[in-house]
Amino acid sequence: MSVTTPFAAFPRRARLLAATAALALTAACTLGPDYQPPKADAPATWSATTTQSAMKIQASADPTVLAHWWTEFHDPTLDKLVADVVAGNLDLKVAEQRILSARAQRQQAAAAQYPSVKGETAAMRNRLPPGTFGQLGGTNNIFLAGFDASWELDLFGGTRRSIEAADANVEAGIENRRSMVMSMLAELGTDYAALRSLQARTAIANENVRLSQETRDLTAAKYKVGLATELQLAEADGQLEQQKAVLPTLATQAAQRAHAIATLTGRTPADVDGLLTTAGPEVPLPPALPASLPSEVVRARPDIRAAERTMAATNAEIGVREAARFPKVSLGLIGGFLNPDLGKLLQGDSFGWSVGPTVSGNIFDGGRLKAGVKDAEAQAEQARLTYRKTVLTAFQEVEDALVAYTNERQRNETLHRALDAAQRAQDRARSQYRAGLADFLSVLDADRTLATSKDAVAQSDYALVQQTIALYKALGGGWQAGETGAGETAAADTVPAGSHGGAGNPPA
Repeated sequence: MSVTTPFAAFPRRARLLAATAALALTAACTLGPDYQPPKADAPATWSATTTQSAMKIQASADPTVLAHWWTEFHDPTLDKLVADVVAGNLDLKVAEQRILSARAQRQQAAAAQYPSVKGETAAMRNRLPPGTFGQLGGTNNIFLAGFDASWELDLFGGTRRSIEAADANVEAGIENRRSMVMSMLAELGTDYAALRSLQARTAIANENVRLSQETRDLTAAKYKVGLATELQLAEADGQLEQQKAVLPTLATQAAQRAHAIATLTGRTPADVDGLLTTAGPEVPLPPALPASLPSEVVRARPDIRAAERTMAATNAEIGVREAARFPKVSLGLIGGFLNPDLGKLLQGDSFGWSVGPTVSGNIFDGGRLKAGVKDAEAQAEQARLTYRKTVLTAFQEVEDALVAYTNERQRNETLHRALDAAQRAQDRARSQYRAGLADFLSVLDADRTLATSKDAVAQSDYALVQQTIALYKALGGGWQAGETGAGETAAADTVPAGSHGGAGNPPA
């Protein structure tokens, strides 16, 4: 059962205060421009060159493939490293704390909607002029227990705009973390592919050393019986040493890539030695590559969504600055007990109170508040331009990756044909040299050509994987790693009700 107290039953001053508050809230308005999401400004298709490249790859992107692109390489070690990066990368942990901080700031902004109540107790010994507070003149003990409450009415929407900006900042923080995940996994994939490529090139270099050693031994044997000159033996020695000199450089580069992977996972190099120092197979190319339309890229990339949410936050901040220029109306209530006798402090005749509205406003500030509005407007324009640049950069990255992959694939096919030819030439040169039908210079040239061809193919194979990963990243793939079933990050919790929604997509 509920009991309703008639409005007339409240004291006259309380009724007047409530009526004033109701009138003020009815007249409340929200200053500043209402946010308008950016209109779709993506081109209908890519440039002519890029469109031709995309047609050679695949007609449209598969969202499932994009979301977990690393699984397309079918490498358990890479899968484990991806999980390690999502769980242990320190930059991602910093980003998670930024989200928590943004949520706390949103809570602080929302708290301004409600009254604040503070309590106070005091015990003092004072000397007051005779007759002050009745009989309290002279030297007395004064005991005080009371409270004061205040409620600032949001007449001009400053608090509402603050909440709006805080909501957008939370969502931008979530999208920024997702963008970081996307970039970190692309960096991991590139480093891992480079490491495996360097290990493969090391194997090629060791094979070249073995062949050069074989050639040198054969030349030395011929030199002993007078079938080779001292110059030929010196050339064979030089060829062998040149092949050996390649190994330290490759070892350094491989170690540096392994160290970079360890840092990405939030661990020291020693922690990943067992996982990465043993040579593994080169990262294979996936069977097909995705290609999206420009409008799909705008919706898919978290960095674009983060820039759009920053636009919303800076737009709301204009209203906050506008509201600060207008008077503030607060409703206040002060009550408490005051008595020189602690034992009588809580008796009824010791109680006093004061209630009433307070209006405060700025009379002259030298243009400070007006300049604050201009500052907010400039920041909103900066955010708009940043959003536009982010979109253009995304388009550039997709087009660059599509063109680079297509051209590198053509180069790779040519290099493989050159490698086959170099292998055949070396086989013939060595066979003819053993039979005395060719000079030693032909063998050296064939060995150098084959060594160069093998290394060039290995580097091109890595470049193809690198461009594949770059395309996945450019299309907005990979940020989904570590997302919970609700579409939020584990550390981010949930987006405040009624907000844009961190898991959603902004308008194109």
